[in-house]
Amino acid sequence: MQKHNTQVSTRMRNIVDKSVQLALSLFPEAYSEKQGYRTFHFAFGWKKNKLLAIGQNYPDKPSGKALRFARMFKTPHTIAYPYLHAEIDVVSKLWGKVYIDNNIKIVVIRLNRTGQLQNSKPCKSCKTVLDALGVEDVWWSTNKGITDGEVLC
Repeated sequence: MQKHNTQVSTRMRNIVDKSVQLALSLFPEAYSEKQGYRTFHFAFGWKKNKLLAIGQNYPDKPSGKALRFARMFKTPHTIAYPYLHAEIDVVSKLWGKVYIDNNIKIVVIRLNRTGQLQNSKPCKSCKTVLDALGVEDVWWSTNKGITDGEVLC
C-alpha cells in the first residue's frame, strides 16, 4: 500500500463516507445473524465512485476461498489458519470480473456490537495480497475515524 500526500480528495472522502453508511446499514442484519461475534468487518471495493463489491469476515469456520488466495499469494499464516477476512472476500468477488490494480480503492470497516468504529487495519496476509495486486488506496477504520495510515478522514 503506497502512501500519498496528506490531502484527502473529495472523491476519496465521498467513498469513505459511503462505505461507513453502508457498513452501518448492513450491521443490523449481520448482528442479528451472528450475535455471538464481538465485532463485524466489512470491506468495500470501489472504482471511481462505483461500488464494485462488498466483503465480510467469516471467522467461525475455515474457508476454501481464503485458502485458495493464501496459496496463490503465499501467505503462510492464512494457509495455516484459512479464515476469510473481509479484504480477501471483496478481492475474491472482484477476481475475474474487473482488473484489480491501483484504480481499485478498498475501505475496511470494523464495527463493535454497538455499531461503533473499531480498528480494522489489514493484517499482514491481507496487506500482502493487496500489495501484490497493486491496490494502493486502502483505508480502514479506527476508533477515531477512517485512515490510510497517514490521514484521518
